[in-house]
Amino acid sequence: MEDNVIVRSAQPEDVPGLAALKEAWAQLSHPVSESERREFAEDLAAWMRSQGQALLCHVAEADGQLVGMAWLVLFERVPDIHDRTRLTGDIQSVYVLPQHRQRGIGRALVRSLIDAADERGVPRVTVSANAAAAAMYSAEGFGTARYLLERSHR
Repeated sequence: MEDNVIVRSAQPEDVPGLAALKEAWAQLSHPVSESERREFAEDLAAWMRSQGQALLCHVAEADGQLVGMAWLVLFERVPDIHDRTRLTGDIQSVYVLPQHRQRGIGRALVRSLIDAADERGVPRVTVSANAAAAAMYSAEGFGTARYLLERSHR
């Protein structure tokens, strides 16, 4: 990763940039109005506040601009008799602007979330990866979970 890129925890003042990154990540087929963009940023900020310590968002900044994001949502699983606080993390919405890809930024964002999960003692972190990112996740220690199944309903 280049020296001019900083990976750090997102701050409240990053919300407009995060909203713009989420908009780019969504690859919308139509343009979004300024009022829609503002409303989404407000809703995103409110959601982030409501999640409290169960949400970690890390950003990549280059020359004062956000160029990437990665989110880790933490949740408690049903307690076991020997493990009453079964935390799990799920990495979501990892995105780097196309002009900044292939520079190690996505890997640095994921690594920062993994480190944060380790610091919090989260024993299990999952991610749903696309084909382009699967090798990077494998290199960071993720593997296929034999019995992790998914049901999608739309």
